[in-house]
Amino acid sequence: MKLIAPAKINLYLKVLRQRDDGYHEIETLFERISLFDYINVEPAARTTIICDNPRVPTGSGSLLARTVESFCNLRGEEAHFRITLEKNIPIAAGLGGGSSDAAALLKGLNGVTGGDIAKDELLGIARALGADVPFFLDESSFGFGKGCGDIVTKINSTMDIGHILVTPPFGVSTADVYRKVSAFGLTKNMAVDRMFTAFLNENNIASIAENLCNDLQAIVLRDFPVLEKVFSALNDSGAEGALLSGSGPTVFGIFSPEKIGGAEKKIRKTFPSEEGWIVRVAQTYNTEVTEKDRRH
Repeated sequence: MKLIAPAKINLYLKVLRQRDDGYHEIETLFERISLFDYINVEPAARTTIICDNPRVPTGSGSLLARTVESFCNLRGEEAHFRITLEKNIPIAAGLGGGSSDAAALLKGLNGVTGGDIAKDELLGIARALGADVPFFLDESSFGFGKGCGDIVTKINSTMDIGHILVTPPFGVSTADVYRKVSAFGLTKNMAVDRMFTAFLNENNIASIAENLCNDLQAIVLRDFPVLEKVFSALNDSGAEGALLSGSGPTVFGIFSPEKIGGAEKKIRKTFPSEEGWIVRVAQTYNTEVTEKDRRH
C-alpha cells in the first residue's frame, strides 16, 4: 500500500503562552503543499523500516518505529510490516515531513490490517506522536490548529496558492527555538481574525500575504541572519509576501501564477544547489490532484 505524505507550511503562527507542562499554546493556519514523501507499507514476517535518506532515523525509538508500536498496542496484537520511505521533504526544515510520514504510516498500517481502527482512535495516537501529526491525518488542504497545534479544525476551501520554498543547508531544532520564546516580546496584536477574513475571501491572495505571521521568525532570524538574504531575494523576485514556516529554517514566498516561473529561475541562481540550498516550487495540495500533477 503506497501513500503520499505531503509537506506543510504555516501561513500563520501565533504563540499565546507557555503551558504548565512546558509546551506552548499556539494558534496556527496549516496549508498542505505539493511536496511529497512516499511511504509503502506491506505485511511481513518481521518489521523492517527502510529509508533512502540515511539521515532519517529508522531504528527503535524513531518516530516511524514508535508509530508502528503505538498502532500495534492499540490493536492489542502483534503485527509486522515492511515499510519503505522515499524522502523528498527536507529534514528539520519546518515543513512537517516527519509528522506527515507518521500520519501516512498510521493510515497505511490501518489499511493493510483491514481498516478496522476508527479515525478518532488513530487521532489519539497521532496526538501522542507529535503536534503536527493530527493535521496530516485528515485530507484537508487547510486547517486551523490550536493547543500545541494538535487540535485541528478542518477548513473547507478551494483556494490554490503558489509558493517558492527556500531551504538552507542547515536544520533547526524546534525544541531549541521554543526554549527561546520567553526571551522575545511576542507580538501583541491578535491578527488571526484579519487572516481568516482575508483567507475566506478566496480571490484575494494579496490580503493573505499581508497578514502572514510567525512569532518564531524573529528568534530564528537572530540565530541565522543568513535567512534575511532569502527574504530579500523572494521579495525582490515579486513575492506577494514571505514567511518562515514553523520553526524554520525554510522560508516560503507567496506568488501569483504569472510571476512564479521567472522568480524560480532567479532564486535558484541566488541559492545554488551545489552549496546545499534546496529551492522548490509548490502549490496548495488537495486529494483531487492527479498523479500527473504530482510529477512523480
